[in-house]
Amino acid sequence: MAEFKLAMVFKNAMDKNVSMTIPDVKPTVTQAEAVALMDTILTVGIFTPDNIALVSKVDCKMVETTTSDFYNAP
Repeated sequence: MAEFKLAMVFKNAMDKNVSMTIPDVKPTVTQAEAVALMDTILTVGIFTPDNIALVSKVDCKMVETTTSDFYNAP
């Protein structure tokens, strides 16, 4: 079974990279939608890790993980 997550990296006001991951996203999320989400996060300013504002986008990836169950205990 494949699982998808959106892995985003921002630069904060102290010039440090800050990672943010959104689990369980639909595999149909487009590049434009992901970038728009990052823009919204920056514009709204709701996330301030360690009380330091996020100021720019660095990277964004859709990560697909496939899990194979070999054994499930009864």
